[in-house]
Amino acid sequence: MKKDKTITITIITLAILIVAVLIYISLFGIYVQNEDGTKRNIIKDYKMGMEFTNTRVITGTISDEIASQTIYDSEGNVVTIQEEGVEYTEENGYTIEETKLNPDETRTVDNYRKSKEILKQKLKDLKISEYNISLNEDNGEITIRIPNDDDADTTSDLIQTQGILAFIDTSTFEIVFDNTYIKNSQVVTSQGNLDVAVYMQIELTEEGINKLHELNETYKTTTEQVTNEDGTTEEQTTSKEVLILLNGMTLGTTVMENIVYNDTIMIPFIASNNSDELNGALREARIESTILNSGVTPLTYSFTEENVATTITLETVLKYMGVIMLIFLVIYVFLVLRFGARGFISMYFQIGFCAVLLLIVRLTNVTLTMEGIAGLLTAIILNYVFNYIMLKNVNEKDMYKKTNLAFLFYTLPVFMISIVFAFTIKENVKSFGLTIFWGIIMTYIYNFIFSKYVFKNLTGGKNEKSKNDN
Repeated sequence: MKKDKTITITIITLAILIVAVLIYISLFGIYVQNEDGTKRNIIKDYKMGMEFTNTRVITGTISDEIASQTIYDSEGNVVTIQEEGVEYTEENGYTIEETKLNPDETRTVDNYRKSKEILKQKLKDLKISEYNISLNEDNGEITIRIPNDDDADTTSDLIQTQGILAFIDTSTFEIVFDNTYIKNSQVVTSQGNLDVAVYMQIELTEEGINKLHELNETYKTTTEQVTNEDGTTEEQTTSKEVLILLNGMTLGTTVMENIVYNDTIMIPFIASNNSDELNGALREARIESTILNSGVTPLTYSFTEENVATTITLETVLKYMGVIMLIFLVIYVFLVLRFGARGFISMYFQIGFCAVLLLIVRLTNVTLTMEGIAGLLTAIILNYVFNYIMLKNVNEKDMYKKTNLAFLFYTLPVFMISIVFAFTIKENVKSFGLTIFWGIIMTYIYNFIFSKYVFKNLTGGKNEKSKNDN
């Protein structure tokens, strides 16, 4: 009997010490020494939401640039060559017609909204998890806010890049193919004997396929017999090529047969057997495909950027958290008064639960938004409920089973909602869902490991069976 009591005390003590270690790790981390003698924390920092970090504000205003200018002389003829020293003004009898990049008739609310939706869809397709986009319907101005992190420059460039594919005749510089013929694009790979090739496969509309057949007959390599001055003949090969422009990049010149397969356009990115090179090419091709699929906004925008400092700091949030924790402390005092020694150890274990939950949030790279912090508080409350139910049933034969069933009944709807929220794209909703999801999961695991045995075998205080039957 004495031996059993010793084992029980040892297990309880060990559980208390392990929780203490977990609290320490959550608060201070684990430091290891680098090769240069410096130390680093192997526990990740918190990934804070956009409201806690500096923000990159990208503002798109409708461009007032002039696309082209036509000058007519006094007789109505177009001036094709401007002579040096001549002032082509209306005072000198010339008429000047300017074509705006964004004509007045295109500046409509519908086009403003279409432009915003195209940019919004691009943000989603590029997997930009945290952003805010707004539209001023009076002037068409679009404002996009993204975190000013290491990826902000790249993200900003991608937002501003129009999805354009164009083939240009290398001799006349005429655009012979553009976006109007494109239905969709995707990234595909092809396994060769030695290398794997990465392509962007562009599917065309019916009109685009007809256009492709037309281009195939024009932009190709031809071979003909040529008679030299001495009477000998030889084969002469000539190629009529197009210049390919993709999303603002020049991809070089080619004949159509090099990029056409089964009525689709296949733009090559790389052929390699190096996994790092292939992965890099795949990422690049997918980004370019996403930009191309997003298309072109009906209006042309000029973009400006500025960095805005956050008005909400982590320190401010921690102050509010301190006030909330003070409220929790009052609630925990109730546990001590109601359940004695078990209530006291419950308070200690719940502090450990908070530390472990924060550790899980860091290790799983959950972004902590304001909604995520609300989710953390919700998870702490749910764990308190679990502990209260367990303490109420601690002297029952199936204490832990009854606690689990009761907690499952109370929290199942919340758990299902948290799973749905966890798979959304919007970061603030996702943060709320993930914190509650991990909170409920950890409530079961943490209490099974640390609380179940301790509560069942800890005696004393006001938690005897006679006082727990009610």
